[in-house]
Amino acid sequence: MNEAEPYRQLIEKAEWSHQNHRSAFHFTDQDIALARLYSYGYRTQTIGAFYACRINLQNLPKTADQPPSEPMASALATLRELEAQAALPVPRDFRAALNTLYFYDKKAHQTLDFLKADCLLDPTVEKGQILDLFRQNMERISGGNGIFTASDDRLPKQGSFVVPNLGITIVPLVYGDHHSWNTTQLPGPLIGATSHRHRAGVEIHLGYSPMHGRTFLGDYATEIREGYAMPIPINVDHGLDNLEETEHWVPFIFGSLTLGGWGVFFDVDPREKDTENLKLVPLNSPEMNHSVFIEREIERAASWTGTHSEVIIPATATASGEVGALEMSLIKVGSDGLSLGGDIYKIYSVSKGAAEITIGPAKAAIEERDHVGIPADMNAHIKPTGDQPLVLLEGIITEIPA
Repeated sequence: MNEAEPYRQLIEKAEWSHQNHRSAFHFTDQDIALARLYSYGYRTQTIGAFYACRINLQNLPKTADQPPSEPMASALATLRELEAQAALPVPRDFRAALNTLYFYDKKAHQTLDFLKADCLLDPTVEKGQILDLFRQNMERISGGNGIFTASDDRLPKQGSFVVPNLGITIVPLVYGDHHSWNTTQLPGPLIGATSHRHRAGVEIHLGYSPMHGRTFLGDYATEIREGYAMPIPINVDHGLDNLEETEHWVPFIFGSLTLGGWGVFFDVDPREKDTENLKLVPLNSPEMNHSVFIEREIERAASWTGTHSEVIIPATATASGEVGALEMSLIKVGSDGLSLGGDIYKIYSVSKGAAEITIGPAKAAIEERDHVGIPADMNAHIKPTGDQPLVLLEGIITEIPA
């Protein structure tokens, strides 16, 4: 597995610690910041590369009475361990390097070794492809400088999952502490099939042009031909009918302080619905929870002078007790740049322009449609590059005041 120098040095320090009574005094603040960034990169693969690799392995052709080889069984078990790691928070101290990153690294290497051993025992083209794609997804993390970015229009292979009982494909982009930014593929045309609700999670659905669809919330719907953002409280039926002949990708944010950002994986309650006969109302009406035309808002923000931010979906739109509330803001970044981050994990999507972003000791170039997460209590700064105005969407999940 290809490893960048900062990554390799962190793993060597963690290895030394484990060999020397887990001493942690040699970890610097920079080491801890990098370890947290790399760990969140791996965490995003929970139901991306880890889950997708396991499912593809389980779906390989096999004889009914033939058990998997020992290396294959070990690979499947190790992938389950990597998936389960997401239930644990990423620490904010030396444990991020000593425990979390070290665990991810060792288990990723073990998975590769098990898969290579199985390929030697029983080589097939399919197994080789699964192995190569898993390695590529891991190297997106280990080969980088710590800043993991994902784009909703340049999606990795073997990094998606099909939602049970709905049959729609979801690709994770960024997974934070309690919320995630993802994208969903809707084949076209698709009517009524996406209707569902969440018992302990809240969402914001987004759509971008070109599109022709019908978004619905509860017993109401809006036919749309341009970008929108719709806040969705818990226990409310929602979805999108794709009225085009071609597939359409729908980015969305899921959040839950009780389930974690990946609660969407198991907190999906399909709801049969006759969406063609729902009452049509304006997108920004109370019935549609005051949804917004997101592309109009982005263009409005691009015209702002200097640096300015504005909440376009308030926390009150999705607020629900212990589950928390999602909030979305538009940010126009002026030429001097802007400090980002805070005391909670934040996810940013570049809606317009390009930038250089610094998180802790790492820097990266990002552009339109890129997404990046900034861990809590980590210094970060973004500065526009190029001639286009820089407009960001910020997604957070917050607690509801008592």
